[in-house]
Amino acid sequence: MSTEPGSRRRGVAETTAAIERAAIDLVTEHGYDHVTVDMICQAAGISQRTFFNHFKTKDAALLGIDEPSVDQQAAREFIVSDGPLLAEAATLVRIEPDRLPADPSLIARRITAVSQNPMLLARQMERLTAIEAELRQILELRLRQDALREGADEAELADLPEQAELITHLLAGLMRYVGLSWARRAAEGAPPPVDVGDLADRLDRVIRKLG
Repeated sequence: MSTEPGSRRRGVAETTAAIERAAIDLVTEHGYDHVTVDMICQAAGISQRTFFNHFKTKDAALLGIDEPSVDQQAAREFIVSDGPLLAEAATLVRIEPDRLPADPSLIARRITAVSQNPMLLARQMERLTAIEAELRQILELRLRQDALREGADEAELADLPEQAELITHLLAGLMRYVGLSWARRAAEGAPPPVDVGDLADRLDRVIRKLG
């Protein structure tokens, strides 16, 4: 029996949310490898045609259709800033509010599902790899500004590309931590932690212990 009329009555946003909920719940229960598009369609009460009108792949339904991108305004401000480098770098990745699920609990479940599933986590990291080179360039520009302010010599300037690459890898881990913190708070009904100063203080306390 066709489910198309019902899915049309739902509306685009509601159908999208239903697909995302079904995909995330199924993967949480059965694991990534055991979930198919057919299973998602059945759980969401839609046809495969409707699914592919909303998402190109199973991964897109699980991770969201919005690919990570660099916030250009944030990048310009970051390059000339003299604030906490790593904490401010975490604000460089742009999130489009109108492309996120309206239900905060759904976002929290998505983040949790991704973090707990190696395959999904790898897929998410692949998405970040697409902007890794751009992030590294922005970090190098910021490091160069800082170094010039401090009167760095040629040897110190020559080391900046390696430093930028290392910080880029640290940033990927930091973003995962921020995402998981957001998920925990969203699950508790609390607002997401967006205070750069608080994040910088935590990083400072941790980094001091690594020395």
